[in-house]
Amino acid sequence: MLPRKYTQNWCAMLPYKQTSNLIKSNPMKISRIILAVVFALAVSATTLRAVTVPTFSFHENGQGQLELPPLFGGGVIPLPGTLMSDPGPGGLMSALAFTAHPQAAPFPEGDVVLLDASGHISDILRFDTETNPGPGSPQLIFFYSNDHGGRLADTGLPSSMFSNTVIIQENPSGPTVYTPVAGQPGFSSDSPLGDSFLIFSAPDTGSTFLMLGAAIAGFLFLRRKMAAM
Repeated sequence: MLPRKYTQNWCAMLPYKQTSNLIKSNPMKISRIILAVVFALAVSATTLRAVTVPTFSFHENGQGQLELPPLFGGGVIPLPGTLMSDPGPGGLMSALAFTAHPQAAPFPEGDVVLLDASGHISDILRFDTETNPGPGSPQLIFFYSNDHGGRLADTGLPSSMFSNTVIIQENPSGPTVYTPVAGQPGFSSDSPLGDSFLIFSAPDTGSTFLMLGAAIAGFLFLRRKMAAM
């Protein structure tokens, strides 16, 4: 007959004495297993998400992508950025640009202005006018940053802006989410639910590393509990 006393940890299916002996006999192996599990949970929580509308992601370092929802067949389309001249109002001769290909109609031109906690302009996502109208024609999206951090977008800001301008608050701990409505810069009529933009105005040290930090803290707590047994 098995002992009545069981532990409440990850080895809960083992009798208490067997669990204690297993932990004491090879604590490093147990620690590695727990670390692998919590790290996998932290990573999967940030990568395994399903979008419901076409979602663009733009980073200051030039990484970009378009993630499609199941309604559009799913998948991720890389949109690498490059430095080029911005023909928009007050545009710089060298600015970070991404190329999109809206199908039904071009994005409304305009600027999306991000304000930092002090109320100053930190970044601008610009949708320039489509130069060759037609289904699937390329349309430039510029990413300006005033951070001076040495990334591709850190070129400074344009000297003037489009009259169609939206002002939003920057998220200091992760991507800033911008979901335009009809008429606003970047609104897409390709999707019945519109589209969305994730603006990474700084290296992604927000949600990913917060979750990883929580996972590591949990690992350290479990390790201390093991050592006390």
